[in-house]
Amino acid sequence: MDTLFNSVCGSSPGGCDTVGVWLGALLTILVFTYLIRDGMLFRLAQSLLVGTAIGYGSAVILRTVLWDGLLTPLLNDSATYWPLVVPFIAGLFLLTKLAPRWAGVLFGNISLGYLFGVGAALAIGGALNGALVPQLGATMLSVSPVIGLDNMLNNILLIVGTIGALLAFRFTSSLNSRPLRLYATLATSWGQVGRAFIMVAFGAIFANTLTARVSTLVGQLYFLFHDWLGVVK
Repeated sequence: MDTLFNSVCGSSPGGCDTVGVWLGALLTILVFTYLIRDGMLFRLAQSLLVGTAIGYGSAVILRTVLWDGLLTPLLNDSATYWPLVVPFIAGLFLLTKLAPRWAGVLFGNISLGYLFGVGAALAIGGALNGALVPQLGATMLSVSPVIGLDNMLNNILLIVGTIGALLAFRFTSSLNSRPLRLYATLATSWGQVGRAFIMVAFGAIFANTLTARVSTLVGQLYFLFHDWLGVVK
C-alpha cells in the first residue's frame, strides 16, 4: 500500500503528505458548505465518508473475521476447529435474506433470530453490568457527619438523585389500600425530583457533546490555517 501511495504521489519526500493535506482541506471545505445550504458538495463529502467507512469496515470484517477467524482455521486444522462449521453454515443461510424470493426461508430466519438474540443479550448484559449495577453500588454511600459536611451533602444528593431517577420510570395502576396510596404518592413525588436530576444529567451530556463539537471545529480550522494555508504558525 505504501508503494502504491508513493507511486501515485511521486518520489519527492513528503509528496503523499502534501496530497493528503490538500485532500483533507478540500473535504473540510465541502463539509463547511453545509453552513450555506444542504447542497451537492456537502452530500458528496458525506457520501465519501460513508463509503470509506463501509469499505474499511468490510475489509476488516473480511480479513480478521471471515479469513483469519473462520476460513484459515478450518482450512489448516479442520479436525480441531470443526465447531466453526456451525457459524459458517449459519452465515451462508443468512445470505439468503439478500434474495427476495428466498427472504422467507426458515434457515435464514433462524440465523437472523440468533443474531438478534445474541445482540439483545449483549446489550442487556452490558447495560446491567456496565451501568445499573455499578450505579447501585456507587449509591451505597455513608451519610454520617463524621465524613464531613461537604461529603455528607454530596452523598445525600447522589442517593436521592439515583433513587429518584429510578422512581421516575415507575408506572402503576390504581391502588385501593391506603398504605399503597401513600407509598404511590411518596414515590411519585420522589420521581418528580428524579426527573429534575435526569434533566440536569441530560444538560451536562449536551454541554459535553457541544464542547467536543466545538473542539473538533477548532481543530479543523487550525488544520486549514496551519497545515494547509500556513497562516497560523
